[in-house]
Amino acid sequence: MSTLRPTLFVALFLAVSCAAPTPREPLPLGTLVILDKTDADALWFDLDGAQELRRAPTGTGPHEVACRGELAVVCDYGEQVPGSTLTVLDTRDGRLVRKIELGHKRPHGIEWLDERHVLVTSETSEAVLKVDVLAGEVAAVLPTGAKLSHMLCLAPDRSRVYTTNMGSDTASVIDLATGALLAQVPTGKGPEALDVSPDGKFLWVGDRAADTLTVIDTEKLERVATLPCAKFPIRLKFTRDGRHVLVSCAQSGDLAIFDARSRRELRRIPMELTPTDRAAENLLGHELAQSPVPIGIFVHPTEPVAWIANTNADLVTELSLDSWTVTRRIPTGRQPDGLGHVPAR
Repeated sequence: MSTLRPTLFVALFLAVSCAAPTPREPLPLGTLVILDKTDADALWFDLDGAQELRRAPTGTGPHEVACRGELAVVCDYGEQVPGSTLTVLDTRDGRLVRKIELGHKRPHGIEWLDERHVLVTSETSEAVLKVDVLAGEVAAVLPTGAKLSHMLCLAPDRSRVYTTNMGSDTASVIDLATGALLAQVPTGKGPEALDVSPDGKFLWVGDRAADTLTVIDTEKLERVATLPCAKFPIRLKFTRDGRHVLVSCAQSGDLAIFDARSRRELRRIPMELTPTDRAAENLLGHELAQSPVPIGIFVHPTEPVAWIANTNADLVTELSLDSWTVTRRIPTGRQPDGLGHVPAR
């Protein structure tokens, strides 16, 4: 007969219970804001209710969007005629808050710097613009020293902004306290995609014309690795934990997953989508008409989910970052690209 005391049974039971915690319930995903380039609108999609909420007009050729609080700021890149405005929308109802005339053409990459300012690239001015969204005016112009400055991202501590310069095959590094251009770091040919690791130590760049990724040490401000990545790497994002880098490959029509530490490609996730009948008329359609052309990537701020805009298929793909499987397709307007997010209220 067992000689274990009742109190020991209780202790053992509690130990086993503590060793196997109950998985937490997933939090609400909120709302995805999707830019349709051809339709010149922003689409609000309720991720939890699985329904389109509204569409709001933007300027011509909207490419990128940045959301913060009650404001969504859209870059009106233009089409044949270059755009020069930002469209500011209310995230609650899609209402137009204001149009901001920049006086600089081809605004593209955008991120919020603080509660009232966004940073925006201007390809034609070869600069990053600091824009006061509340006042509706450009507060500062920060030269990149390079041609076709297209995308940007911020250091985690907001001390620097990085840009990819498609016409110069470089990445610019700008000090935001002084506005000084700290470096022009060589990349592969045609750099477009970029993101900085959550710890701020490495900048990854997608060289779309070279089918490579460039890894830059942000302390040394020099290239430390060049990785093959076929084909046409056009956007990339770190996962929130910094372990993986997601790369949308526009020509091969899939998403490449890299291990950030080893810098090895781990897997590829085909989008498995058929381009629309009008795909050849799209911005990249003459080059990539046979691909769904995955471009914009957004990684949820708290949940293991990401979304990829397939501009030639008029769909956004939802991806589980736990299982690396496609979990949903979201219908959009024509040529979805830039993605933003509004947290659940």
